[in-house]
Amino acid sequence: MTARGGGSGTDSFKSHAALAGGVAVVGLALAALMPQVVEDRVSAVWGVGLAAVTGAVALVLKRRAVRQDLNAALKVVGIIFGLRAVGVLAGLLGVVSRGMAAVPFIAGFFGVYFALQWIEVSYVMAASKESAGGDE
Repeated sequence: MTARGGGSGTDSFKSHAALAGGVAVVGLALAALMPQVVEDRVSAVWGVGLAAVTGAVALVLKRRAVRQDLNAALKVVGIIFGLRAVGVLAGLLGVVSRGMAAVPFIAGFFGVYFALQWIEVSYVMAASKESAGGDE
């Protein structure tokens, strides 16, 4: 009920954004270091990068949606799903058209995507709880 609740939501977003950034950095490091073939590294880095960019967009859009209502949040989930589907397709086409393997791209993308998805869901749950006044 106090003005401090708004700051708490900002802190929640910042902490989730920091987690997402950490996942992206770890993903990029693994993609750059693990594959032994240079083309596989590039393919994996593209996948991680695309997942990180769509994850950042998703977190910002979900932040806006949570401030509105549940219907807005559900619409954002659909929009982000479509954005990621188009991104994966475009990324795969880009990688394959350059003669690189698709598997490192897919591993890089989905390895980071699953972690980011968990962070996004965690953020939405925390923000919803804060807006409902469910501080513990």
